[in-house]
Amino acid sequence: MRIRCGGSSAAISAALRCLKSYAAAKRVMIYLPIKGEADVTELLADDKEFFVPVTRNGKILAAEYSDDTVEGEFGVRVPVNPQFAEPESIDAVIVPGVAFDEAKNRIGYGKGYYDAFLRNIRAVKIGAAFDCQIVDSLPVHAGDVGMDFVVCETRVLR
Repeated sequence: MRIRCGGSSAAISAALRCLKSYAAAKRVMIYLPIKGEADVTELLADDKEFFVPVTRNGKILAAEYSDDTVEGEFGVRVPVNPQFAEPESIDAVIVPGVAFDEAKNRIGYGKGYYDAFLRNIRAVKIGAAFDCQIVDSLPVHAGDVGMDFVVCETRVLR
């Protein structure tokens, strides 16, 4: 499934920078966008340690961000020689999605990898989405993990 809308990734990044939970975080996991996802990579200029998801054996691992990337599983850019961090050391995770709802639930690409990763960490969970990706409600399943915030171009769901 592709995201079929667009908007201002810069506005989403600016709103993320205004979020206290992001501002306070020292170690942040972001994503390298695919399929029309909001591009929050301008955050990499911030004074923080950044990590990106790398999928191995059906699980997401947090790898230190590097400019030296290759195309990995599902077409996602990943560091060439990833150095992994313990998930518990991450302060905030910025999460992409196909859609989010008003209750801060999300639908991704259907593999459940992010839900499994997010289920056992204490980090603040922040969805990044274009306004047009927000719907009234989504179906929620037992293993789904909701967001603490969803940041869009014009609003933040709290």
